Amino acid sequence: MSWQASTALLVAAEADYVEQRLYSYSSADHVTGGALYGAYQLTPRVAVAARVEYLADVGGLFSGATQYLNVGTLTLDYRPADGFLVRGEYRRDQSNQHYFLGHSLGVLETAQPTIGLVWWFGQKAGAW
Repeated sequence: MSWQASTALLVAAEADYVEQRLYSYSSADHVTGGALYGAYQLTPRVAVAARVEYLADVGGLFSGATQYLNVGTLTLDYRPADGFLVRGEYRRDQSNQHYFLGHSLGVLETAQPTIGLVWWFGQKAGAW
């Protein structure tokens, strides 16, 4: 579900439930989750967005391990010229289990930060 609150503000929400059984008589593995998203166009060339997500992976259906995952993402878009976009992003994944590869070989951690930079150029016009 999304709502364009104004020409500059977009708000969205998502809820998920997945259930899977290997056989009809098997106990079900299930996943529940959700996400909230907001984006704001600060100026014609600068926009900021934030997203938070939650996933309860009971039985490890999606991730292979029973765990509760949280994700937070912050994105900054800059369009220095028409047809050119620079996007910076910071993301942090977190679990209640030691799941993510760490800085030391063979040691798993409960959180994983990621920093990304993307640039794009082309003739795309309008909404991305």
